[in-house]
Amino acid sequence: MGYNELYDLTPRTFNNKLIGFNSYQERIMQDNWEQTRLIIHSTLSPHIKKRISPKEVLPFPWDDKRKRKPKIASREHI
Repeated sequence: MGYNELYDLTPRTFNNKLIGFNSYQERIMQDNWEQTRLIIHSTLSPHIKKRISPKEVLPFPWDDKRKRKPKIASREHI
């Protein structure tokens, strides 16, 4: 991003670009770790008697992320 483009942004558009850039970088990092996990699994699998999944070899915090339902307020709560 150029100097003029940076100073032409409003705070909201700058924040949106920052959030998008951070999520892009996080996705790249996760893809790299997924590749590492598959390499480790492929390397270990011939030497292990029991079959294991790649997620069992190297678990990551984002493996258990499930979409949570938003909390909807009940009529009594409102």
